[in-house]
Amino acid sequence: MEKIFSYNESLLKSLINGVKPALGCTEPVAVGLATSKAFEMVKGEVKHIDVKVSPNIYKNGMGVGIPGTKEIGLVFAAALGITCGDPDLGLQVFKGVDKETTISAQKLVDLNLVDVVLEQEKGNFFIEATVETIEGKGKCVIKDTHTNIVYVEANGEVLFNKQEGQKTVNTNEYLKDITLEDIRDFVETVSFSKIKFLLEGVKLNMDIAKVGLEEKSGPGLGAAMNLLMEEGVMQKDVINRARVLTSAACDARMAGINMPVMSSAGSGNHGITAIIPPTVMCEHMGCDDEKLARVLAFSHLTTAYIKIFTGGLSPVCGCAVAAGIGASASITWLLGGTIKQIGGAIKNMVGTLTGMVCDGAKGGCAFKLSTASSEAIIQAKLAMADVVIGDIDGIISPEAEMTIQNLGRFCIEGMKSVDHEIIDIMLTH
Repeated sequence: MEKIFSYNESLLKSLINGVKPALGCTEPVAVGLATSKAFEMVKGEVKHIDVKVSPNIYKNGMGVGIPGTKEIGLVFAAALGITCGDPDLGLQVFKGVDKETTISAQKLVDLNLVDVVLEQEKGNFFIEATVETIEGKGKCVIKDTHTNIVYVEANGEVLFNKQEGQKTVNTNEYLKDITLEDIRDFVETVSFSKIKFLLEGVKLNMDIAKVGLEEKSGPGLGAAMNLLMEEGVMQKDVINRARVLTSAACDARMAGINMPVMSSAGSGNHGITAIIPPTVMCEHMGCDDEKLARVLAFSHLTTAYIKIFTGGLSPVCGCAVAAGIGASASITWLLGGTIKQIGGAIKNMVGTLTGMVCDGAKGGCAFKLSTASSEAIIQAKLAMADVVIGDIDGIISPEAEMTIQNLGRFCIEGMKSVDHEIIDIMLTH
């Protein structure tokens, strides 16, 4: 038991740090955070905004809606960071968006004062924003995670430099050696009061799902599938209810509906997948709030654990693959599954969804999350019936933990050139 409890503090920190409200897609949000911080250093009338981003940021921000506006993309996000951004709000940097700030941001774009370019040599997650005004130049650099500001400069004076002698510590890095048993034992023993805050995510994500259904946001996948259920084409059951609500929430979020969602592992869409299917299953089973909070803790922690190996941003759709696996593992635990059965659900999900690529954040993400949400329940149910993919099928290993590590190797080493090709294709549209 000593090993198990040695991880409790890190597991709780992972939940506290990784499960936070986010307003809008987190890649454009991170760009807005960088420009707002750079602008805060100098203020004044804007002369130019230069932003450099790593390929994954570029890919994920090209086609996604900006909350509270009808605009899309990183260029507009960079401008909006100047006109309404509050860097103190982190992932809710755009909370103050309104008609006036939207018009002001559009003027900056129309005057060609915003440049966003690819930076290929600074790793997987990098944003550098330089804002020039009549008062001077401000600079902000974000690395590794969406809100991790590592460098701030004003008129040539370095105000903050985390890069010098300060290693960026990812709390989740401490979790590399955990096991499913560690997660399970934490979930079953942690005080409810310490994880009760996870219930806020249920309200946020279910509320935006309802808006997605009512307003038929984005491609309207959730609303369309809901209609198919009403027509009898799709059966009205817990699997399809999870599918409808998950896709509707994504529809609304990707369309730029001005509502926050609860994120998981730094991503709003991860949060949608990690929260909604387990919540729907808990509602179906009549669980109380404490049970729901423990199920959500299992989902978020498994998602965070997977992201250690697959990377913060990946060529594979983490919103479906990582968070979908997390949801399935938690649902299996909810159903009373053993460690072997929980591992079986994980292996089933890896065998089912691994090839799903991330081709940027956009309305079509709803289709991927829809698939992941239904599979999360189906594969949990199959694992409970001891129907599990073979121990040496493809990248599957006998142990679930090793299977997750194999998934990470596939994502990072096996798909090195994928993002480059996807971006090239997207630029030819």
